[in-house]
Amino acid sequence: METVLVIGLDTVAGANIATCLSSRYRVVGLTSTTPVSIQGCETHTYLEDDVETAEHWLSLARPQWVVYCGVAANSAWSVDPGKFSANDPVVAVRNWVNAAELHSARFTHISSDAIFTGPWMFHEEDCQGVCESEQAEILRAIEREVSLCDNTLIIRTNVFGWNPATYGPGEIENLVQTLQAGTYSKLDCYRHATPLLATDLAAIIEHAYQERLTGIFHVAGGERISPVEFVQRLAATFGLTVPVLPRANVLNERTTGFANGETSLHTRKIRRALSISMPMLDDGLQRLFDQQHNGFLNRLNDAPVRQYEQEIAA
Repeated sequence: METVLVIGLDTVAGANIATCLSSRYRVVGLTSTTPVSIQGCETHTYLEDDVETAEHWLSLARPQWVVYCGVAANSAWSVDPGKFSANDPVVAVRNWVNAAELHSARFTHISSDAIFTGPWMFHEEDCQGVCESEQAEILRAIEREVSLCDNTLIIRTNVFGWNPATYGPGEIENLVQTLQAGTYSKLDCYRHATPLLATDLAAIIEHAYQERLTGIFHVAGGERISPVEFVQRLAATFGLTVPVLPRANVLNERTTGFANGETSLHTRKIRRALSISMPMLDDGLQRLFDQQHNGFLNRLNDAPVRQYEQEIAA
């Protein structure tokens, strides 16, 4: 059985990828925050993103595949901009990708659609419509570091999915709670992206790993949508009252700033490389809903079925 080292279990992408791969690989998962337990995975914490730490874990785990879910793996719709300045994410990825190359492990970096901005729609991998914000420049610098090493794959995406309960409610959990309470009122219809369910991302990057893809690929949902439209579709899927929001104002100027514009991704390259289609949003939302009851959340939180169902009901 091959070993996968997943770095960043505190992200939705990292936790969901580790959970999905655990049935087919030996998964070793790392987090630099609160310890977390995922069913079928070996989970550990580490203190620093330095050279010695990266070398230690590559030597100890001896993975064939490293999946790196750093700050770039967070959805640009919900990430705290402060995460970009807490530590140096460029140096961190440099240490991990260099260690992976030294140990002949293939490296997949989960990156972000937020390097782009409008007025372009459906950005291709070489699109020049980049965002000039400080955070977007950091994301591009991280990608440049990864690209310097061999056997690396960079996946730009925008994921949604369940958050490990250890880290408290994530974006999806908060949205469901506000919809249930009838308190959702946020009007966010100017940004547009192509969000993808985290478990769908896991299946696609596993396929890419098996096909030994390298380089930069866009992996995204099959529909371009705004955050408010996403919430309305989420509510419909979960059987909740769909919020009716006031009509948005017409913008006289293009929105600027990190992830405030058009970040939708064109996925032709990955579709051709793997002969696949991208999931439609309603299909992903239905799978998200089903994960509450089909055992996935129990695996994500390493909880017995009855115990976790009681917690959800409460």
